[in-house]
Formats: sequence, structure tokens, C-alpha cells
Amino acid sequence: MYFLKKTVLFIAFLFLFTATVFSQTLTQTIRGTVVDKDSKQPLTGATIIAVETNPVIGNISDEQGKFKLAEVPLGRYTIKCSYMGYEDVVLSNIVLTSGKEIVLNLEMQEKIIQGEGVTVFSNRDRDKTNNDLISISGRNFQPEETWRYAGTRADPSRMAANYAGVVSANDTRNDIIVRGNSPSGVLWKLEGVEIPNPNHFSGQGATGGPMSMLNNNLLASSDFLTGAFPAEYGNKTAAVFDLKLRRGNNEHHEFTGMFGINGLELGAEGPFTKNHKSSYLFSYRYSTFALFNLLGISFGVSGIPTYQDATFLLNFPVTKKNTVSVFGIGGISKIALLDSERDSTDWQFVSKGEDVTYGTKMAAGGISFTHFFNTNTYSKLTLSSGWALLHVFVDTLGTDNSKARTYDNNSTDGNGAIEYFISKKFNEKNLLKTGVNYSFLFFNYHEQSYWSDLHQMIDLIKNDGNTGMFRAYSHWQHRFTDKIVLNTGIHFEDFLLNGSYSIEPRIGFNYKIGAHNQLSFGYGLHSQTMPLMVYFFERYDSASATYTETNLHLGLMKAHHFIAGYDFNFAKNFRLKTELYYQYLFNVPVKGNMKNSYSAINMGGDYGFPNVDSLANKGTGTNYGVEFTLEKFFSKHYYFLVTTSLFESKYKGSDEVLRNTKFNGNYVLNTLAGYEFKYGKNKNQALTIDLKYTLAGGRRYTPVDLAASQFYNSEVLIDSLAWSKQLPDYWRFDLKFGFRINTKHATHSIIAVCENIFSTKNILEQSYDTNLKNILTQYQLGLFPYGAYRIEF
Repeated sequence: MYFLKKTVLFIAFLFLFTATVFSQTLTQTIRGTVVDKDSKQPLTGATIIAVETNPVIGNISDEQGKFKLAEVPLGRYTIKCSYMGYEDVVLSNIVLTSGKEIVLNLEMQEKIIQGEGVTVFSNRDRDKTNNDLISISGRNFQPEETWRYAGTRADPSRMAANYAGVVSANDTRNDIIVRGNSPSGVLWKLEGVEIPNPNHFSGQGATGGPMSMLNNNLLASSDFLTGAFPAEYGNKTAAVFDLKLRRGNNEHHEFTGMFGINGLELGAEGPFTKNHKSSYLFSYRYSTFALFNLLGISFGVSGIPTYQDATFLLNFPVTKKNTVSVFGIGGISKIALLDSERDSTDWQFVSKGEDVTYGTKMAAGGISFTHFFNTNTYSKLTLSSGWALLHVFVDTLGTDNSKARTYDNNSTDGNGAIEYFISKKFNEKNLLKTGVNYSFLFFNYHEQSYWSDLHQMIDLIKNDGNTGMFRAYSHWQHRFTDKIVLNTGIHFEDFLLNGSYSIEPRIGFNYKIGAHNQLSFGYGLHSQTMPLMVYFFERYDSASATYTETNLHLGLMKAHHFIAGYDFNFAKNFRLKTELYYQYLFNVPVKGNMKNSYSAINMGGDYGFPNVDSLANKGTGTNYGVEFTLEKFFSKHYYFLVTTSLFESKYKGSDEVLRNTKFNGNYVLNTLAGYEFKYGKNKNQALTIDLKYTLAGGRRYTPVDLAASQFYNSEVLIDSLAWSKQLPDYWRFDLKFGFRINTKHATHSIIAVCENIFSTKNILEQSYDTNLKNILTQYQLGLFPYGAYRIEF
């Protein structure tokens, strides 16, 4: 409560100060380009207006599709774009500040029936995906939402956890569980390129981590998919983040500075030259905790997480028909938890008699060449590469504080890829998109563990080499009318390591019933490989001192997705959406040489995959449920979002016993709301208050056999009761205050956040502690306050 009192006093001071000091009339520019959604060709003569302006401020797009609205007063606007023969485009909640110009790329859909009226304000368009080939279980999100919602920490993963069907796995990590699936089934794409896990302190095979490398200040409008993906997406079965970076301002240099929980950030963007429309976008961040440590400021903890990351995008419109872009993202992270140097005043450190050092590195990037053949056909060629390194070592301490290495993992995964697609718009009804991708996969694994009975370090994996994957897809969209759309496609992938392949049909259907209702259906067969180190794990035979690779034959894990959805826009800015889904998973890796509960379905959501030998594609699983979304889009100064998911997630291991999966929480409820107060003489300043409440079923766990664990002095689980127990329900409240202060040439944004304001003691896990000789209960984060300051100029 002390934090809340101080926060309220600080907010009151800021409110009074900014209301009296910053009161001049300020304006900014809104500009951009208008193009055909399918062919990406510029549209000349489109009308663009800022709806809330009086008198109305508007303009017409030129022969290159470009437009500019100058001297628009600061505020929150709806931008409407109209063009003969096309459906209107309406973008809401465009926040215009003094610190940055707004640069928009407006994509318009051609009408099927010329002259037929189309509803201008459609709530469905508010979260309409960038990818028009997505029929169902897809949502568009704006970077501003990662800043707006309470508890998101400016992180796309944590923001997505507010959506229907999504559960956050851990307060300290951003892994997400989608419709009961393992987080390992989440696909990350940036600028159309598949990238390694974009999180600091990640593990092999994981898709999340404690801190995201993705910078929300650089992201553009992006898509999040939760099932029945279109044909272009492959090798994952749970969800897709299809992220885009915004193009840098190609007319003016602009800068961003930020300091908060994610680090100290410096960003810049602008044109390379005044006479050329090329642009750059760049940002660098450095760990807040590491910076304080360098300044001699102590947090009372022995292990300081250090990390840094950078992201950039260079865009070169070479000619009217050719564009080249180059992007990159990378990060380094490290933490050392050293019992040998433990400080007795360290409030959070529990001695385990170990020195643990954990470090990761990741880099990904690519260059793409887009060519427009004519007004209806364009293609894109992309060359990309990604690389991830994990180095973990553990030293066990003796009674005299001497060290003995008991675990060492120094492993690298990487890939180089070439991808090409061509998109052809035959007419206003038919679109065909076809593409191919080849990925060259390389690796270097060396993982060792100390075997006490042999009194030596034993290699778990020691292998390096390469393999590959080939993929191809074709997607056809047919629009019968403006209200009836059919998406069909086929995806093919071939895992060259062992010749496993999959031919996967995809289909989606949308039917708009009048102006307020829409029915949607989707089906897809999806597959994915295991992380490469699973295939190369080596079983050690101590009698013969030999190693055997028993997983090289593993095929693709597969899943059928069936989805039906209904969207009801019962009032302007309000909508109710529900989806029913059923997923059948098969060819799931389970133990092939014995009967037990193990299944790859339960892997992920932690710092890596366990080492398991002799796997076989004989497991199955099912996920089914219903999701509800009630949403009030931001208008009249407020918004709310209520999402509810009821689901079951079951599986069978090699013992053929039907069990709950690790991720079967059964239900989750998220309620978010916020209000924006405008103040100051010209309403240039804003105070925001945002709330979030989460209630979810507790985590599943396998009970510990305490007697056996004490006898062997190592955790022993009761396999026959795997995932049969459930922790108490998880719940928490989050609160966020925000200020947006506009001055003549800069915008200042300040937030103060308190997660879990009632300090609810949610249990994270229960495990056997070898020091206590008993079961130890570990808890999620308690009261967690933090803040951030951002300046844009």
C-alpha cells in the first residue's frame, strides 16, 4: 500500500503541473500510402480524412498512393479512407502526439459487387488480421496495446495472454499455453522470417523466457493466430506470432529514449538522404539491473541478470517495381547464481550448495527483395539466418567451498533459409499465393552430466552436423461475394534428417450475415518436428562404455484442428465473439521401450526439454473447448476486454492411460478495462488508468514420492499419478497509471504499474529439496511494482 500511496501523490503532482504549464495548441502530421490489399499496388485518388476534426481535415492520394494530412491537432483519431470500387478502410484509435509523425500503410479490399454499399464502421475490422488469408482464430494487435494493457510489460507474449484461449504459464516467464498446447508449439516470425526464440534467458526447445528481446517501440501492426493456420505457416501446431517491424520515417529524423523494467533504450529512425525515400530504424537496450549494478546501486541480491539487445530495419525502395529491406534482431543474456559468494544479507537467495551460471545468445536477420511484375502480380525473395547459443554450467560446492563441475551444456542451434513466394490477383474474386522454403539446419551440441556411481562426467549429447527441411505451399482465396469468402490451401514439408514428410490440407470459410453477424469455419492438418537435440540425444551404456542414438527415426508430430466461430457486433464499438474448437494430436513422441506416462505433449514452458531416449511416434492427445470474447473497443475515452476459455487437454503415453496434460488448467478468465482522462487547456495531455484481473485453473503436477526421494536423496515422482494433481486456482489484480505529456517538440510518457496489488500467494510448483529432505513449495511473484519513462522527439 505504501507504493500505491506514493504513486497517487506523484500522479496528483504531475496532473496539476502539466495542466498549468503545457497548454499551447500543438499539431502534428498524419501521412502514408494507400494500396490494393492483394496486389500491393498504389491507389491514386483515394480520399483520406481524420473523422473527428472540425472542420474536417482530409486529402487525396497521389499517383504513388501517398497522402499527407498536415497540422492536425493532437489527439486520438479515426482515419477513414474511401475509394471508388473498394471497401472503406477505417482505422480507429490513432494516437497523434507531438513526438512522432503518424505514418500509415492503408490496404484496401476491392468490392465484388460494384456500387453495393459497404458498412463503414465494422467492429470486425478493429482486429482484422494483416494477412487476409486468415479466416478464423486470428487477431491483429497494435504495439500501443502492449503499452496500454496492465501487466503486459510491453511484451507481445504477455499481451497475447489476455486473449481467449491463451494462458500464461509463469509470472517470471512469458511462455504461453494456447488451447492446452505446449508452449513449444508456438511459431515466431519477424518480417516473414522464422526466427529463434526471441527471449532472454531462454532454453533449448523453449519459445519463451523471462524477458523479451522484441521492442514494442519498433513493432508495427501484427497478427496472432491460435489455430487452423493458412497454408503458408508450417512446422508448429499451437500458435503463430506473425510480427512486423514498422518502416522508419523516410522524411524526418526522430528519436526515442526509454528507461524502465525492460532496460535503458535508445532508438532512432529517419531517411538516409533528403532526396531518397530509403529509411532506417534502430534500437538498442541495456539491462536496467546491470546498469544500476555498474553504478554501485545494490538490490540486495547476489545474482544480477545482465542482458542487452538490438533491432534494426533498413528499407530501400530502389525503383517503382523493386524494394529491398534488411532487418536484424539479437541479444545476449547472462546470470550467475553463486553460492560460493553468497551474501548473508541477500533476501532472495536460497543456498543449494551450487554455483550456477546461465547464459544465452541469439541473433537473426534477413534481406528481402520484393518485385512487382505488373498491377496484379508481385513476388518476394528472402534470404535469412538465425542462431542461438546456450551455455550453462553448474559447480557443486564442498564443505570447504571447493568446486566440482557436475553439469555443463555448451550448445548451438542455427539455420540459413531461402524463401520465395509469388502472389497473383486474377480479379476481384480470386487470389493465388504460392511459395517454397528451404532451411539449412546446423547444430553443435555438447551436454555433460556427472554420474555419481561412475564418479565422472558423462556426455549426454556430443554431436555436430547439419540437416535440412523443405517446405512448399499454395493458397487460393475465392470471394463469392463481399460477404462470402473461401480460403483453401495445401502445405507440404519434408524433414530431410530421416525423410519424414507431411501433406497438409487447410481450409477456411467466412459468411457475413447482414451488417452485424459473421460465421466462420476452419480446418487444418498441422505438424512439427521436435527440437533438434531430441534427435541426437545419446543413451550411455556404462557396461560397454558406448553411446547409442535412439531418436534419429522420430517422425513429425501432427494435429488436426477443427474450429467454428460466431462474431456478433451488437452495437457500434461493441462485439461478442465465440469459438468452438477440437484438436486431435497424433504421432506424438512417447517412450518406445517401456510403458509409462511420458509424452512430448507435456514438454515446454520451462528452460528446456529433458533428455529422453528410445522415443516412438505412438502417443495421442486431444484439446477441445469453447472461448468467449466480450469487447468494447476504445472509444469515448474507455475500453474493456473480457475473455473466458473453458477447455480440456488430455493425452495418452505409451501406457495407454488417459490423463490430463501438464497444461490442462480447465479454465481462464481475463478482465481488462481502462479510462483516459484528457486535460489541459487544449486537451493535449492524458492520464490513463488501466486494470486487469486474471483467474485461472491451477497448474497440473505429478506428486512426489517423499519416502523414495529421501531414500535416494533425489526427487522421485509417482509416474502412475502423472499430472493428476492440481494446484489451487491462480488469481491476481494488476493496476497501471499512465501519463502522456505533449510539449512543442516532444512527447513524454510515464507509467507506474503494480502487478498483483493484493500480493496473492499463487503457488508456482512443489518439488523435493535435497537440503531440506522435504517437499518445498515455491510461489509466483508477489506484489511487483515497476515504472517506465519514455521520450519521443
